[in-house]
Amino acid sequence: MLILAVETSCDDSAAALLEGTRTVAEVIRSQQEHGETGGVVPEIASRLHMEVLPDLVGSILREAGAKTGDVDLFAATAGPGLIGSLLVGLSWAKAAALACGRPFLGINHLAAHIFSHYGDEPEVEFPAVALLVSGGHTCLFRMEKGWHDCVLLGGTRDDAAGEAFDKTAKMLGLGYPGGPGIDRLASIGDPDSVVLPSPLEDPGNPEFSFSGLKTAVRLQWEKGARVEDIAASFNRTVVRILVSKFFAQLHLAGARSALVGGGVAANSLLRKTLAEGCGRTGTRLLLPRCPTDNATMVGRAAAAVIDRDPDACSGMSCNAFARWTGERLEALVP
Repeated sequence: MLILAVETSCDDSAAALLEGTRTVAEVIRSQQEHGETGGVVPEIASRLHMEVLPDLVGSILREAGAKTGDVDLFAATAGPGLIGSLLVGLSWAKAAALACGRPFLGINHLAAHIFSHYGDEPEVEFPAVALLVSGGHTCLFRMEKGWHDCVLLGGTRDDAAGEAFDKTAKMLGLGYPGGPGIDRLASIGDPDSVVLPSPLEDPGNPEFSFSGLKTAVRLQWEKGARVEDIAASFNRTVVRILVSKFFAQLHLAGARSALVGGGVAANSLLRKTLAEGCGRTGTRLLLPRCPTDNATMVGRAAAAVIDRDPDACSGMSCNAFARWTGERLEALVP
């Protein structure tokens, strides 16, 4: 089955063509324009998606030597995310599906990050626990029996980890996005020279809070602490919180696989700490091939939906949504 998937949930425009779960062609266009404002401007983001998405789709079709009419299924992120941005990709995929007489699937963005590992070899072994850590979300999920048994364990009470990275980096003058800047600067700083709190640090509590940590960073910055030392302490504190809670849930679930998704998964200290911990416990660790938003993960989520129910589809009334609330995460948005 040939799947054409698009992703426009925030500030990355992406398109991918997949044969089942195998990526045939893929392209991502990150919006560098937001660097001047220190954060994503929703109206600018949606307009930029409109400008580039048709060309991105055309480029992957040309690379694959395919036509729109060859596509068996169209998929797009429906939410959560920025409504204006989501509507661009969602509307394009609906129109293409309608014009070609093909089914359309609206995909949950959170599920797509987790399903980025669907189709990996060797296959994921269950039970599994997934850590989703991105600019807009920080969540833990348990997958007891399989891909479609995804239960929310806990999320953030305020800021997501990625948002905390971005806001801290902006405060320290490191630009946007903030994750790479802090990661780079932390490597030359002394984390022990700056003391920061660890909000909700109890490993047994699967919820997160990073708002107070940002305030503590500001106080240290105003006291004149070295920027590289603040970055190193902040980086280590966030990673410790994420990893301790993740491994506590892996232990409780008796998990055989540890899945990670989201842009913060690119953080070098997080990857190193996870690899060392899973190596000690013998848990299989799956880190995303592309941590940032991409269309392959949307296509893989769509493939998982179709593998489960070949007749599955979303209605043309499927709408964009800004937030996800619930206890069980499904890939398909009706």
